[in-house]
Amino acid sequence: MQIRPTQTGAIAPDAPAATRARERAQQANSFRQALAGVKTDMQMVTVQRGDTLMSLTRRQLGNAASQFSNAQILQLAQTVARENGIVDPNHIMPGQAINMAQMSTTAALQLRQAEVARAQLNLNGPTVNTPTLDKTLQRAVAKGYMASTELAAVRDKIISLGKRHQFAPDDFARMTLMESDGLNPRASNGSCHGIIQFCAGGNRGAASAGYGQNPKEIMNLSVLQQLDLVDKYFSDTRLKDFGPASLDDLYLTVLTPAARAETRVDAPLNINGKQAAYLYEGRDTSGVITRNSIVEGLKNNARNRLGNFTSTLAKMDLSRM
Repeated sequence: MQIRPTQTGAIAPDAPAATRARERAQQANSFRQALAGVKTDMQMVTVQRGDTLMSLTRRQLGNAASQFSNAQILQLAQTVARENGIVDPNHIMPGQAINMAQMSTTAALQLRQAEVARAQLNLNGPTVNTPTLDKTLQRAVAKGYMASTELAAVRDKIISLGKRHQFAPDDFARMTLMESDGLNPRASNGSCHGIIQFCAGGNRGAASAGYGQNPKEIMNLSVLQQLDLVDKYFSDTRLKDFGPASLDDLYLTVLTPAARAETRVDAPLNINGKQAAYLYEGRDTSGVITRNSIVEGLKNNARNRLGNFTSTLAKMDLSRM
């Protein structure tokens, strides 16, 4: 099998084993260097005059602060407030002792997720390797969700959106496989419609996309046209602030953007309404949804849907998902 060109931070799935091992080691070393800036050994700090939770958080991040967006640092500061029982994050007192341990753990997790997401983005070189997206597109054509003549343009558009909003195209495919059976522009549950389920109501997806008064009209648009609405929605919800976005941040942006404020991977998320069983811990719909369960559920759902689609095709290979 021919080895495809690979970009910095991305490992070609069909590269020789020795090459893959060497590049994984390089990625791990890059992560360790970034993480070295987080002061995980300094857990308790004493508030000095002029300190704010944001300034304490930046100080705790140390040299790694540049690896985080302002929105992510704000999230970390909110984690500090929550873990220390601080009711008003804008009001801390000199001499007050604050435990930064959970912030350091969360920051380390975010750095790890960012490294993984950067490796998955793989968008800057001459060859963009998107096996999950490609299978999702082929499945969408086979199911009649779009014409075969649209496939290349849709793929290019999703890759372009990935660059602009900093998400992995394969993750976008996984998200749509959950939300619309994989890029079905006519998917609807009665109140949410289209490829990412633009929902009716104030400050919801349909309103962001300009269809607040007539959300069902979204279903009359093609996949390519709906991707323009996705572009506007991702801008309005500031997805890029979380970039490179992990799979869970991408999905929460679509499902409930406010839930992105909870950065702990095993904490219950505040998500209204019943969701697909895949998204719950243990697939128990009477239980909770966490970031961990979202990632696991989206990946398992994608494997099952694409596996069923390709089970009759020769040379099936889902190992790259």
